[in-house]
Amino acid sequence: MGPDARPTRSWPLVGRAAALGVITESAAQPDVEGVVVVGPPGVGRTRLVKEAATRLTAEGHPVASATGTRAAGTIPLGALLHLAPPGDALGTFARIVARFGAPGGRRPVLVVDDAHLLDSASAALVFQLAVHTRTFVVLTVRQGQTAPDVVTALWKEGAARRVELGPLGDDEVDTVLERGLGGPLDAVTRRSLRRLSAGNPLVLYELVQSALEGGSLRTVDGLWHLEGNLRVTGRLGDLVEAQMDVDDAAVLSVLEVLACKEPLSQPVVESITGHAAVVEAERRGLVLLERSGQRIQTRLAIPAYAGVIRARMPRARHRAIWESLAESLAKTPRRRADDALELAVSRQRAGLGSSVGELLAGARQAAEHLEFDMAERLAMATREAGGGVDADLTLAEVLAWQGRYEAAAGILPEPEDCADEESSDRRAMLQERIDYWHREAAPAGGHPPGERAAEAVSTWIVLLEGDVARSIAVGGALLALPEPELPPRAVTWAATAVMVAAGLTGDRRLVDQAAATGLHVAVEYRNTLPRAQAQVRTVRCVALVLAGALLDAAAAVEAGYQEAVRTQLPQTVGVWTGLRGIVAKAQGRVTLAQQALRESIVLLEGHDPLRLQRLYLSELVGAHAMAGDTAGADHWLARMEETPAPPGALVDPWINRNRAWAAVAASDLPLAAERALTAAKEARRAGAPLLEAHALADACRMGAAGAARDRLAELSVSTPTPVTRAFAAMAAAHTAEDPDLLLESAGTLARLGHTLAGAECAATSYRLLVAAGRRTAATSAQTLARELLTDCGGARTPQSDLSGGDSTLTPRELQIAKLVASGLSGRAVADRLDLSLRTVNNHLGRVYTKLGVSGRQALAQVLGSADP
Repeated sequence: MGPDARPTRSWPLVGRAAALGVITESAAQPDVEGVVVVGPPGVGRTRLVKEAATRLTAEGHPVASATGTRAAGTIPLGALLHLAPPGDALGTFARIVARFGAPGGRRPVLVVDDAHLLDSASAALVFQLAVHTRTFVVLTVRQGQTAPDVVTALWKEGAARRVELGPLGDDEVDTVLERGLGGPLDAVTRRSLRRLSAGNPLVLYELVQSALEGGSLRTVDGLWHLEGNLRVTGRLGDLVEAQMDVDDAAVLSVLEVLACKEPLSQPVVESITGHAAVVEAERRGLVLLERSGQRIQTRLAIPAYAGVIRARMPRARHRAIWESLAESLAKTPRRRADDALELAVSRQRAGLGSSVGELLAGARQAAEHLEFDMAERLAMATREAGGGVDADLTLAEVLAWQGRYEAAAGILPEPEDCADEESSDRRAMLQERIDYWHREAAPAGGHPPGERAAEAVSTWIVLLEGDVARSIAVGGALLALPEPELPPRAVTWAATAVMVAAGLTGDRRLVDQAAATGLHVAVEYRNTLPRAQAQVRTVRCVALVLAGALLDAAAAVEAGYQEAVRTQLPQTVGVWTGLRGIVAKAQGRVTLAQQALRESIVLLEGHDPLRLQRLYLSELVGAHAMAGDTAGADHWLARMEETPAPPGALVDPWINRNRAWAAVAASDLPLAAERALTAAKEARRAGAPLLEAHALADACRMGAAGAARDRLAELSVSTPTPVTRAFAAMAAAHTAEDPDLLLESAGTLARLGHTLAGAECAATSYRLLVAAGRRTAATSAQTLARELLTDCGGARTPQSDLSGGDSTLTPRELQIAKLVASGLSGRAVADRLDLSLRTVNNHLGRVYTKLGVSGRQALAQVLGSADP
C-alpha cells in the first residue's frame, strides 16, 4: 500500500472468533433462543452480528435484519415494519409472527442492531418471536443504555446467551493495523494508535483515516510512521461526539479539563469541575480513575477523545481551563520532578507570567524528557524574563542536543560570566561538545574554568578519535575522584566513555565497574537527570556487543527496548531499537536485525545530533548481505554513503566490516576479505583489540582464515576473552579444514550467542564430512547447522550453504548464479562484473544445466535451500 493509500472500509475482523462462535453455534441449538451482544459504542457489535448473519445465511438460515433508531422508536413497531408481508397495517404484529413462525426449512434468524432503541411494541414482538416461535434472535445492546424490559429478560431468564464485547487487546490492534494498512508500523506508531484508540475498533479506523487524510501517517522506508499531531476531521469529530453522547454540562467540563491535560490527580480535576461531575463521568464510562503511587489519577477512557474535544472547544474556554490548572497546580505540593514542568507549561498556555525559577526548571525538565520544542520555548521565555547565564546555558544545551551547534555557540555565555562552579562546568562541557561536533562554530579562548568537567566530555572525544587507551586513562582518573569533585552529568559522560573503551579492549570487569558508577549517579540524581539511567544502560549494551558478550547484550537490550516503547519518545525508542538491531545482526538473526534497524532509521530521522544514522545504515547493509539480499545491501549501502559521517576514526572499522559484507552479497569474496582485513588494521591502530578480533573473524568467514589465523591467535593470548579464544579456534579450524574442530567451534560460538558464525562452522564441517565419506558424523553436523540457521531466520552466507548442488559450479558461475538468484537482472549483473550480457547469459545457461533447474525462482530455491 503506497503513501496515499486509504484503508478499506471493511477491516479484518480480529479478536472476535470466540464471540462469533457463540452466535453461530447457538443457532444450531434448539433450546437457545438467541444471543444478546453487549458492548460500548464503537467496539464492533454491528460488525460482529453482520459477520454472523453472513455465515448463518451461508449455512442456509433465512436471515432478516433490523436496526433500532431513536426516530423509529417513536412509532410502534417502527424498526420492524419492513419485515411485515403486505397486508392490513392493523395486523402487522401477527403477520410478522406468522412469517417467522412458518414451519419447515432451516431455523429463521432475526438480527436487530441497537435493540436498546426499540419501542415497546417492537421489543415485545422480538420477545414473542424468540420465545414462542423457532426464530433465533441476535440482538446488540449498547453498554450503559437502558434496554426494554423484555429484551433484558431474554438473557436474564436464560432464554438467550449474553456476549460481552470488550476492546481489542494490543496484539489484536497490531494485527488489525498491519492487515488494514497492508504493511508493518514502527513501534512508536503502533503504541500511539493503541493508546489513542484504547482498543476501540471504530475509533482506531477513524484515527487512521484522519491521519492518512492529514498526511501525518505515511510510509517511510517500508514502515507506516505517524509524525506530528493528528488532524481532527469532521468525520472523526462527529463520530467521537456521537460516542460520548454527553448531554450534561458538568460531565462535559470534566472531559474538557482532561482533554487539555491528562492524567490529572483527582483532587485537581475536582477542584475545577466538582466531585459530582467526576463521579458521573466515571459512571458513564467516559473517564477512568487509577492509582499512581500516592495519587489517584484521572484520565479519559479513550484518549482519542481529547483531540476532538480540544479542536471543538472555544478558545476562551481553553484558556480558562489552563488558568484553573495553573492555579490548582501552584497550590499542590510539588514533590515530583515533573511538577515544575507541568506548572510552567500550564502558566504559558494560560498566557500567565511565570517566575524565572519556574520557567528555568520547566525548560530543564522538558529537555531531559526530549521535549525539545517545549524546552526551547521555555528557555527563550526564561531569557526574556531576565534569566541570565542560567537561561543562556539551558537554551544552548537544548540547541546542542538537537545538533544545532552553531546556534548553541552563538548563545554560549563568556567564560567570565560563569561565576559559580556549576555554570563553569556546564559551559566547559558545552564548549567541548561544540568544538568537536561543529568546529567552525566553536568559540575562541581555549578551556575556561571547569576543566575537569570538560575532560569528562573529552573522554568521549579521544575515544571517537581512535585513542582507546587514553580514553580509559582519562575517564578512569575522573571516575576515581572523590565525590563531589565532578558534576553528576560529567560522571555519566566519563562512565559511558570508559564502558565503550573497556568493551573495545575486552575488559568486562571494567565495563561493569563503570556501569555501576554511572548508574549510581544516575539513580541518585534521577530528578535532575531523568535520562541518565537509560543512557548508561544503552551504552552498556554497546560495550557488551563490542566485548562479544552477545547473550548478555541481547537480554539487556530487550528489556531496555520494551521499557523505551512505553515512554513513547521516538528518539529513545529509535536508539534502543537500533541497538536491538545491532545485537541481532551480531548474532546472525538477520530478519529481526533488518526490521529493528529500519525502524531505528525511521524514528531517528531528523533527531541524530551524534550522527549515529550512518552506523545504523551500515549495519542494515550487513544484515541484508548476510541474508543474501544483494539488491537490499546495495540500496542501503548507497543510502549510507550519502549520510554524513561522524567525526573521528573509531566507527570506521565497524562501518568497513559492513562494506565487506556488501562484497559478500555480491559474491566477491576476495574483495570482502580484503575489506575485513583493512577494518582489522584500522581497529588495531585505534587500540581496539576486540573490534579487531571481530573484523578478523569476518575475514575468516569470508574465506581468508589463513590471513586471520595468526593475529587471532595472538589476540587470544594478549586479550584473553571467551570470544577472542573462540574466534582463534574458529580460524585455526577453517585453515586446517578440520571438520571435527569446526564442529567444536560451532558449539562454542553458539553458546556465546554468535549463532550465524556457529552455523557456518557446522555447515562447513558438514561439507567436509560428506566429502570424506563420514555420513554419520555429517548428519550430526547438518542437524546442528540447520538448528542454528533456523534461529538465524533467513541468513544465507557462502559458508552456511547446505545445498551441496553449487559445489559443481565454477567460482564465476557461482558468483553469477547468486547475483541472479538475489533478484538482479542479467544486465545489472553484467554491469556489476564488467562483463558482456552475452557472457553472463552463457554462464547462466551452464548453471541451469548443472543444477538441473530452469528459471530464476527455481535457482533461488536451490541456492537458498537448507537441504543437501
